[in-house]
Amino acid sequence: MNTLGYGVLGCGAVSRRHMDIIETSPGMRLAAIADRQIEHACEMSSRYQSRPTVYQDYHALLEDPGVDVVVICLPSQFHAEAAIAAAEAEKHIYCEKIMATTVSEAQAMIRAAHAAGVKLMIGHHTRWCAPFAQARRIIESGRIGEIVAIDGAFASQAFLPDTVRPTFWGIKAGARGHGKIMNFGTHYADTAAFLAGEQFARINAFITNRFSSGQAPEDQYVVTAVCQSEAIVTIAQYSQLHSIAERTRGFVVYGTEGTLETYYQPNSVALKVAGDDMYRPIPLEDDLSHIDPWLRLHTQLRQCIEDDTEPLVTGADGMRALQWAVAAYLSAESEQWVDLPLGEQWWDYSGPVLHESLPQAQKW
Repeated sequence: MNTLGYGVLGCGAVSRRHMDIIETSPGMRLAAIADRQIEHACEMSSRYQSRPTVYQDYHALLEDPGVDVVVICLPSQFHAEAAIAAAEAEKHIYCEKIMATTVSEAQAMIRAAHAAGVKLMIGHHTRWCAPFAQARRIIESGRIGEIVAIDGAFASQAFLPDTVRPTFWGIKAGARGHGKIMNFGTHYADTAAFLAGEQFARINAFITNRFSSGQAPEDQYVVTAVCQSEAIVTIAQYSQLHSIAERTRGFVVYGTEGTLETYYQPNSVALKVAGDDMYRPIPLEDDLSHIDPWLRLHTQLRQCIEDDTEPLVTGADGMRALQWAVAAYLSAESEQWVDLPLGEQWWDYSGPVLHESLPQAQKW
């Protein structure tokens, strides 16, 4: 196995998680880091034994012959520009979610990667959290029959002035400028589609702002999707002012032959099939419980580059999660069902933003 050189764009908290994995994984070498705050990039480079080369302009990093794979951890409004530039430089791409801010941008990223013959993976790692991956195996085994419905419920801290750091670009106008739908809901939608084994056909949504007015466009939502098979998938996220309780982040999957519950706080899977009086806990399989989901994605991307196969989470997967979010915004605004995939008239729509009350995001 040849060792691949990795270049990471951005030096935020998520970037550090990727760098730690790359630095310690066989077949991977942390070759370069780019951040417009050059002193931040230099400090980050000094933490790693590989001493990656530091760049202030990511375009210079893309010219580095020692970089084979680019990991994009920039604010989401820069994902498309960076991914297209990376593809044109013939670098393979790992792009953090959300993939892009519009469907048009996501399509352009997919086209660029295809034209260049490089791999494009989107960082929807939640589907590979051990309890969710185990649940998918149980579903694939047929133990609960055909999927009738999936109910996903997630509690999280409200976006409040004293809980959101001033530098958090995710809810700033001119960046994503979004709340819980884009920041978190896209992960849950991708995981729900993974569990269902099929895509969503129609969306209906209710979106509100209970605690975070002036801080984010929305902090609570309920989104109902109908799949091609007419299975119903509901994803709800609620904001709380207190600490988050256990079993408030996960899915209940209803089948024709049984039901399973799966949570990642705590990591657990429980199954009840026809004839059972109560749920039975299902032990997590070793190959799932002992591997970090972020590491799983990086390892698989490394392997699919070697074998010329498809990534675990493709550009098409990332675009579908984005379309779920955009459709949710459209449904909430119109108070109507929205069909998927979205019509061309909505490909440049990115949802509501708070232009008035939030600071403008800086250009990267």
